Amino acid sequence: MVDVITEISQEIAYFGKKQKKAVVGLCIALFSTATLITFLSIPLGFFPPLGDFLFPGRGLWNIGEEVPPTEVIHNDKLTSDVTVYRDEWGIPHIFGETERDILFALGYVQAQDQLFQMDLARRATLGQLAEILGEDLLERDEYTLNKLMDYWTEQTYQAMLQSNNPIDQEILTLLESFSAGINYYLDTTKVLPLEFQFLNYRPSNWQPKDTLAFIKYMSEMLTWSYSDFTNILIKNAIGSAAFQELFGYPLPYQIPIVPDFGSDFNTSLKKSLNTGDITANLQSVYSHLSADVLKVIVKNPHEQQFLGKEEVQGSNNWVASGNKTATGKPILCNDMHLGFDLPGIWYEAHLIKEGSDWNIYGFFLAGVPFPIVGHNNYVAWGYTNTAFDVIDWYFYDRINETHYLYKGKPTKFGEISYQIAVRGQKAVSFTIKTTVHGPVFEGLVSASDFPEYEDKIIACQWMGQKVTNEARAIYLFSRAKNRQDFNHASEFFATPAQNMIYADIYGNIGIRPTGQVPIRNDTGIPAWHSGNGTMLYNGSAGQGEWIGFLPFEALPHSENPAQGYLCSANQIVAGPAYTKNYTLQNPTTISNGYRARRINALLASGENLTIKDMQGFLLDVYSVKVANVAPYLIATLEAVPIKTALQTAVLAELNKWDYQMLTTSSAATIFNVWFERFRYQTFQDDVINLGGPRFPPNTILEWLVKNNASSHWFDKNTTPQVETRDDIILLALTDTLEALVDYFGTEDISAWKWGKLHQLKIDHLTGLSPLGFGPIEVNGTGETVSPFSGYRLWKGDGIRLDYSDHGSSERMIIDLGNMNNSLSIIPSGERGLTNSKHYTDLLEMYLKGEYHEQFFGYTTANSFAQLPIESIIYFKAGGN
Repeated sequence: MVDVITEISQEIAYFGKKQKKAVVGLCIALFSTATLITFLSIPLGFFPPLGDFLFPGRGLWNIGEEVPPTEVIHNDKLTSDVTVYRDEWGIPHIFGETERDILFALGYVQAQDQLFQMDLARRATLGQLAEILGEDLLERDEYTLNKLMDYWTEQTYQAMLQSNNPIDQEILTLLESFSAGINYYLDTTKVLPLEFQFLNYRPSNWQPKDTLAFIKYMSEMLTWSYSDFTNILIKNAIGSAAFQELFGYPLPYQIPIVPDFGSDFNTSLKKSLNTGDITANLQSVYSHLSADVLKVIVKNPHEQQFLGKEEVQGSNNWVASGNKTATGKPILCNDMHLGFDLPGIWYEAHLIKEGSDWNIYGFFLAGVPFPIVGHNNYVAWGYTNTAFDVIDWYFYDRINETHYLYKGKPTKFGEISYQIAVRGQKAVSFTIKTTVHGPVFEGLVSASDFPEYEDKIIACQWMGQKVTNEARAIYLFSRAKNRQDFNHASEFFATPAQNMIYADIYGNIGIRPTGQVPIRNDTGIPAWHSGNGTMLYNGSAGQGEWIGFLPFEALPHSENPAQGYLCSANQIVAGPAYTKNYTLQNPTTISNGYRARRINALLASGENLTIKDMQGFLLDVYSVKVANVAPYLIATLEAVPIKTALQTAVLAELNKWDYQMLTTSSAATIFNVWFERFRYQTFQDDVINLGGPRFPPNTILEWLVKNNASSHWFDKNTTPQVETRDDIILLALTDTLEALVDYFGTEDISAWKWGKLHQLKIDHLTGLSPLGFGPIEVNGTGETVSPFSGYRLWKGDGIRLDYSDHGSSERMIIDLGNMNNSLSIIPSGERGLTNSKHYTDLLEMYLKGEYHEQFFGYTTANSFAQLPIESIIYFKAGGN
């Protein structure tokens, strides 16, 4: 396998040293960028009291040090002693006699390492940012509260309190113990992290409800969507037949996640006509309201991310059975793709109850005491997002301020009221109206462009607005001892729906997409409406009612398939034998399948696979898209009778290329810039210029290139002649070469390295640049197994450098034959403290394609004491 990063060791070392200077650099940055500082992409509305912050002995000069080599902590909430060893990467290995005491210690060390991120995440989820950041965050808080994440977190907490299930009561007890550990740190620490001092506030005590809020946080991040509105605009722009061809279900070249439920889909597309195919009878209320809503959302810095991107960003997981591994036991891999931040989203930890088989290693959200993914002595598991459509949008006729029309009858709005704390001023009253489906979003319909719709309101129904019990699921995952235990736990994981990959020490492998999938009643929708929750519904008419959920046992799943492996990369869940009855996924949020095609190829051909092989697979940057499309670019260029010197050089470069997306590759630059322009020249006039808000998936263009060179989509309606595929290939190549010469300032293509256009830059959560990392050149694209994605290369009529903001948020390789061989890494560090050596040490390893050991086999404190240890905390039961 090729190296992940070529010739960057010195650059990485430089950035590692840079972090140690970041705090001093911050002092300078504050004066030069104070009015431009952004927080979660929203400008801060106040300037912190820098007098105290910069005063010697306080603030900037008193931001704490690394954890001491040894701490002794006495606490009367503990029933037994606990020992915490931090390894050389700062990762805690926690040894104790009871789970409650172990989780008290986990709460303490999470707060010690990631307190700012914990507080920020709960505030962002519960609508409490204005309390620390002022009135500029009030609108953000109102919109967050409008999603009802705080409301349904509280309802979930109350349901657990009233539950008679002993597991729920044990979870609550563990959450109390975990919270007590966090709060003990808050009560006893002398110095808060830099961010608290800069923002001049102290976090409030942690409550069990705060941990439950993280489930809503995950659900929002992975399932909130406005595609119901964008789908309406696309169909209105290009017509029903064209919509089905370019954006319909399923996409071509999909290899289903669950092989037992159907083979590959037929890749033929139903062709649309070139003329007379526009949906003239699409009712204007649907399209006008959709346009109005999107006009508002596109101006909302936080909500923009949920509009959907042309390149679906997701995750990878796979497992090879013992029939394909050198050990004869499964190997499981997972890398969840999320946005990059410092501190990072994941917290690694190892929990051991001595004298028992309770031994857990995993990736935790800081603020949650149970691992989201990981393994114990018996089983391992990982996630990818399913893209199940679990949010629907509705419009209604408002009768007056208290009533709306529903199924022909005046119906009273429900109301939920809040007092929002705002820094520097009085609390603001905020009331949310609700319909039978869910919360009303005031302000999404302005009526400025369509005054005839000023009586319309918009509301949504979303799985995040239900009482669900994911806490029970993740609690049970970490305690599962076999496939039956894991299946039982999966029943409780309602949202965000995930593709759960599984392996155990007995040799079993499996995958199970899980989650609650609504069943809609589409009776009465217009003929042009795609139904199944993919478009805006008329709520007043009772369209799109949720009449139940797909039974858990009806969800597709596979165990020990004959092929000897399973994988998911956000592609379609099941094949035609299943999807003809159940359309689970929103076609606009399914991955184009390039990562899945590559992973399937690697695993299908693999024999005697090892941990080292899996490391290579996770770092793979071979492009399936290039392999399928580049030959047509090359053939078309070869057919040009008289080539320029530049065209000849480009042809030679493409012909010798191995389709690896390396920073050192000029061919990668040429192809990626060309493909983006090729897509533009193919679809801009027929989709975007007609009002469609996004391009079709790239696999649609791949299919047209390979199967329909004379497709009308290649014909430009702005010219008198009829263009074909090859005409557009050359037109896009001409644009590309002109743009690259302009950008690089030379026709010497050896200077056109992919790394000059494809770079990673990770921001700190506050947006303060001295606390970030990069930029640094990175391999891959968003469509390779090892992904770095998030931006377009073309800006207007030219290209410019932008930075990747999305990729593998963790990498995990679990050897079910010997768990002690298991490896992992995160693209940040274990500690969120900017002056810590563990702020970016793991990120530096991650960028070099390295991993760290988990030390899973060391199951007693005495045995672990023989390893390289950075620090020890002795928690003693009882008071001082």
